[in-house]
Amino acid sequence: MAVLVVAGQAQQRKGPETLRREKQDRIGGMPEKILKLQSLEEVEPPSIDAAIDIALKAAEEAARPLIDTTFHKGRRLVVPDDFETIQRAIDAANRGDVVVVKPGTYFEQIVMKDGVKLVSHSGERGDDLVVVDGARLKLRRRTLRTIIDGSKAKPSRQGMFDFNPGLGRNTIVDGFTIQNLPKQDHHIPGHAHGLNVRGASPVIVNCYVRNNGSTGIGNHVVYADQELEIARRDFRWANIKHRAEGVIYHNIIRGNLGLGAGCNHFSAPNILGNEIFFNSDAELGQKPSPGMGAKHGAAPTIIGNIVHDNPGGGILCGVGEPQGVHGVDRPTHPTVVKNVLYGNGDLGPAISAGGGGSAEMPVRFVGNFVYDTDNVGIGLSQGAVGIIEDNIVSGTAAPGIAVNCSTALKVNRNKVKGAKGPAFVIVDGAKVVEMVGNAADGNQGPRFMLRGNSTIADPDR
Repeated sequence: MAVLVVAGQAQQRKGPETLRREKQDRIGGMPEKILKLQSLEEVEPPSIDAAIDIALKAAEEAARPLIDTTFHKGRRLVVPDDFETIQRAIDAANRGDVVVVKPGTYFEQIVMKDGVKLVSHSGERGDDLVVVDGARLKLRRRTLRTIIDGSKAKPSRQGMFDFNPGLGRNTIVDGFTIQNLPKQDHHIPGHAHGLNVRGASPVIVNCYVRNNGSTGIGNHVVYADQELEIARRDFRWANIKHRAEGVIYHNIIRGNLGLGAGCNHFSAPNILGNEIFFNSDAELGQKPSPGMGAKHGAAPTIIGNIVHDNPGGGILCGVGEPQGVHGVDRPTHPTVVKNVLYGNGDLGPAISAGGGGSAEMPVRFVGNFVYDTDNVGIGLSQGAVGIIEDNIVSGTAAPGIAVNCSTALKVNRNKVKGAKGPAFVIVDGAKVVEMVGNAADGNQGPRFMLRGNSTIADPDR
């Protein structure tokens, strides 16, 4: 009798929430051994403003060693004082020279060459950070008053900026509003981007890339047989002639007819501390592209960006359609760290990889903040191989974190709150190698759901 009383008292001490959680844990199908490795802590996501502060500090730290502030010690060429157009000044410049552009609107499409810095003139208080309508990120005052405009141009392969293949990070574009590239369909070969970063590795900083008729900034390598028709080309790694490993830092990329920033064909840019929003190509008649995307072997490093209100999703990575005589021989494997995403619609997750990654080069989703998305917060699907660690996901209209028909090498120390569904789902033959320290609070459904012949490795083996 005494044993029954003690057992009953112990059960009462658990409380209704504990009993509810234990019942849902049984429904979820997660092995007891794995459940014991997870956290019972209450999840309290930081405010969006606090998360943005963390993100921008991470971006600044990542950008600092990548941008050389001492290289340009040559001549100073001023537009329009010394040269009537920006292009003439660039053509006359040598490596190490600086082309300074005074405030105004310039109806040009620019081709940059190696080692030249193009910068807007500071003038009176030009380096002050000022508010940009609708944005959280502030830009230099000189950015908003120095405009490169494509509204008088015709559609072509040339973007508002092109970069000579092979140029490196001592080529800098600093502080311009870049707008109105003519409208075109970026799904069709031969298109341009607002900034065409093709086989080049420039630094693009403090720019406002807006209202262009294609993807805002597009990155991809140049192959040795670049001029052949697509069906005859060799898209393998060994055939790369010029890589694309630029630095895209502290820009606002808004309202473009395509992605905000796209990474294709083995490009590996550093996309750091930008704000990317209101980008959509829905009017082209296909599913809208996301704010940022990567495919065809791309390996971008994406740190500290603010990505919001892109109808096609936030940061999405895929395999890409087969191209050329051999196809692409390396998986897409982005590194996505400490970004802030919210309000990116219901047509794509906030962060996901549909395919891509490998055991040697996994997709990495680490330390991101996801708020109020009408889809999955963070996901691996279609055979992706990745790592999901230290993310905070709040207020999703679907599961917070999903591993679907994919392999997660690590799912550790993530926190999910307020999902309209299970916090974590592992389904459709998914495999998880390590799963430790995850917390879930206030979700509609089990904390963890394991279904469809999915497996989690025994931690004791």
